[in-house]
Amino acid sequence: MKVTQKKTAAVIGGGPAGVTAAHDLAEAGYEVHLHEASDRLGGMCVWGIPRFRLPEGVIKQDIDRVLNHCPGIKIHLNSALGKDVSIDELKEKHDSILLAIGASVGKNMGLPGEAAPFVEDGVGFLRRINGGERPTLPETVLVIGGGDVAMDACRAALRMPGVKNVKVVYRRDAEGMPARKEELHGAIEEGVEIVYNTQPVAVVDTENGGKALRCIRTEMGEPDEDGRRRPVDVEGSEHDIECGLVIASVGQKAECGELEEKGLMDWDRVKTEWEGMVTSDPMIFAAGDGGFGGSTIVEAMNHGHRAAYYMKAFMEGNENPLSYRTPYRTRRVPVCNDPMWEINLRVEQPFNGMGEDPVAFAEIETTYTREEAMEEAARCFRCDAETGSADYTVEARESIFAMARVTPDQTEEQFRLLDTRLETREDPFGEEHQATLDDLVFLPANLSRLVIDPYREGCKTHTKIGAINGLDLDVPFMVAGLDHAPTEIRNAYGKSIANIGGAYLGTHAINDAKWIQIVDEKADAKADAVAFFADEAIAAGSVARTSAEQPTGLLVNSANLEQAIEFGLEKELDFLVLDASNGLPGLSAELTGAPDISIIKKAVNKLRELGREEEIDLIYFGGLRTGTDGAKMLALGAIGAVIGAPAALAMGADISQGEPVYTADLNDEEREERSANLLQAFTSEATMMARCTGKTNVQNMEPEDLRATTIAVSKAVGVPMAGSLHKH
Repeated sequence: MKVTQKKTAAVIGGGPAGVTAAHDLAEAGYEVHLHEASDRLGGMCVWGIPRFRLPEGVIKQDIDRVLNHCPGIKIHLNSALGKDVSIDELKEKHDSILLAIGASVGKNMGLPGEAAPFVEDGVGFLRRINGGERPTLPETVLVIGGGDVAMDACRAALRMPGVKNVKVVYRRDAEGMPARKEELHGAIEEGVEIVYNTQPVAVVDTENGGKALRCIRTEMGEPDEDGRRRPVDVEGSEHDIECGLVIASVGQKAECGELEEKGLMDWDRVKTEWEGMVTSDPMIFAAGDGGFGGSTIVEAMNHGHRAAYYMKAFMEGNENPLSYRTPYRTRRVPVCNDPMWEINLRVEQPFNGMGEDPVAFAEIETTYTREEAMEEAARCFRCDAETGSADYTVEARESIFAMARVTPDQTEEQFRLLDTRLETREDPFGEEHQATLDDLVFLPANLSRLVIDPYREGCKTHTKIGAINGLDLDVPFMVAGLDHAPTEIRNAYGKSIANIGGAYLGTHAINDAKWIQIVDEKADAKADAVAFFADEAIAAGSVARTSAEQPTGLLVNSANLEQAIEFGLEKELDFLVLDASNGLPGLSAELTGAPDISIIKKAVNKLRELGREEEIDLIYFGGLRTGTDGAKMLALGAIGAVIGAPAALAMGADISQGEPVYTADLNDEEREERSANLLQAFTSEATMMARCTGKTNVQNMEPEDLRATTIAVSKAVGVPMAGSLHKH
């Protein structure tokens, strides 16, 4: 790749994020100066992962391929930021800067006595080992922590001369341990002892002159913010674990005095934001562990791709680029299925453990031979070819099996069969078919273990409506349509909504639930938020807020959408309730007609056209029956979704003349149970859809996670057809 651009970029940090960004920038024609503080590129790949997991030279081979492909990348080794090069100097020489400084400093445990000479942080220990040191260590080594760094540290320590016992001390139980299971099992197989439910409280000297880690036993309590159960100390259970060395692996952080002085650090990482990857200085960007905390190699590389995209936009003068998305790769790829793929078993990689000479750091698993790798690849079910199409007819399934029985070298025949599956078919529904949420499906993320493992924590559902004085909810779901329901029904939902942390949308409050008031003219000061009817508010030319702290919005339908958006932005309102059924606060319209789901696309497009997409939140109502339906709307751009008819049906309501009719065949306990189950089911389904697409927060789902199975819904919401070759 030749340098074709006049502008240049600087990248600080030669880890996965930095090298990936440098590669993308160089491919775009920019000269890139890559500064690395150490004597080699690779970051934590070469300094943090032991050689028995990632053999010497493997990363260098990849980096050499990048550098040979992109001669426009100029390497500066032993060039540390703040010591050998400064931000001001780089800003003078270059047009854009990326901070990919990594998180290479171990965090303190915050324990009395941790400054003792026999206490070392896990990152520093692994750095010494990967630097070639093989120190003789005490007989007993304790490793504190339960992550992958702790697993690497304990297994590396076990291989050192003098070591007989290595124990990992972890405060939670086995279920709460974040380390990858294969790494944990490997450590146990090699002889590492895992001490669960044990919380270190101090590093002490024993009475006989030895060293010890003072601990207290724990029991598992209620889940905390990340979804894992919180360890609770057991009173009177203090005890000492004698040792000769303590390795603390309790987290990592970024550290840079130069950036601290410039105000670019936020405690343990570079101060940046995910959207745009930019810092407070518009020409300085950030990526990788140093900007967003510890992650996997693959995730850090994704950061590099994102950062390079936004850096290119900045250098091209594009102040408001479209949000980055992973480039779509065609499914038209060569296939190599073995004719016996249906019965061939997985080829297991033999586990070697520490080997005959532990200090040599022999690779722990025997890798596939070329033949074994091809056999394993040939077992692929081609799920991409199947789930990429909406056609599940017998003929379609037969074509999948036909593809499977073609030998690996018959690529032309495989292409022919795949082309047959991807041919444009006649629309079986006809032009009169209406767009429905049923015709939207989630596209499962095709993730490797490196990417999947970080997503094992609980999926976050916190929702904030409005920016500054917003309405905080624990879940993105609200309930509507109960203004005239019997008191028993309202009371049951009031308790359930309050317990799960949602909100009620209506003209009257119910119990202790947070209340978004629908109002014509005068807002109630007790309401947690207020939604004015758009037509009345626009006609009046203003909205009567009760206070500046009360989040305020509009109740909008398809007819007044554009005018309402412009009015809402002009008056600096916080949110819009998109009523796709055009019937709130009642349920009659939702129960008697199909919702106009295109309202979400129209709202997003209008805001995007105005360049003000982030200035007002969208809440969707109309036709939602499940948490999956709600998740689809979150992916399409809504921040919250409103449950209407299902709330009535869950209470056993009959539908008469388009209205729910409740009966007294349930007692209060049953009503509360049903309402709670409905809200929990909606929330759980939404989180499952988010996790299915590789997200740990329901608010991070996006249109790219969806595919349309009919032309009607593709047009309505702007999502591409699954398996289509042409854009409809």
